[in-house]
Amino acid sequence: MSDEEALFAGVCDCIRQTLEKDLPDIQPSDRLIADLGADSLDFLDLIFRLEQKFGVSVNPRDIERRTQALLGDEPVLVEGCYTARAVEELQKALPEIPAGELYPDMPAARLAASFRVKTFMNLVAFAQTNGGGAA
Repeated sequence: MSDEEALFAGVCDCIRQTLEKDLPDIQPSDRLIADLGADSLDFLDLIFRLEQKFGVSVNPRDIERRTQALLGDEPVLVEGCYTARAVEELQKALPEIPAGELYPDMPAARLAASFRVKTFMNLVAFAQTNGGGAA
């Protein structure tokens, strides 16, 4: 089994445990909320399970922090919505999200609705690569 396959299998196990249902055909492109039925509390539980399983600290907010670092003094958000430049950088950071699903003036609260299984795989892989030890 390749590292990518093992990561996918581990993330899927955590999702199944979090949602407490049999999900035999999870795909990397599945949206956690719309396709798999997760809610905001499930996100917290999933993050905890991923941290325990992989021994890393996983924080989806790191995506926005990295975007802010790239933009420097330019804002990521204006009145709670992403700027056009922020969306460009977010799209690069989240290539698994189809073009157009992230858009300028999108409310920041809507970002999590776009998260895929692959997003969580990428967050774990990033934490593993960058020494993100569990908190």
